[in-house]
Amino acid sequence: MAGSERLFEHGETVALAIPRELAERYHLAPGVEMEINARDDGVLLTPLGVAQWFSFEWERALDGVLARYGQAIGMLREAEAREEQ
Repeated sequence: MAGSERLFEHGETVALAIPRELAERYHLAPGVEMEINARDDGVLLTPLGVAQWFSFEWERALDGVLARYGQAIGMLREAEAREEQ
């Protein structure tokens, strides 16, 4: 996410714009409020009012699957998109 996010003032709060791909990965709809906590290992963003549906272990597993099969998954998505057109 580094370098691709944008922080800006929104009323009396601060808003964070994140890449669409990242928002879709975590099922974050526009306008979802986030709690921001600084930690020794970085910043933790926690959606408020959104049920937790993932775990960090699952997230690491997903990263492994995407690293290994990401190109094939991308090709399948492109083929599906062409079929829908």
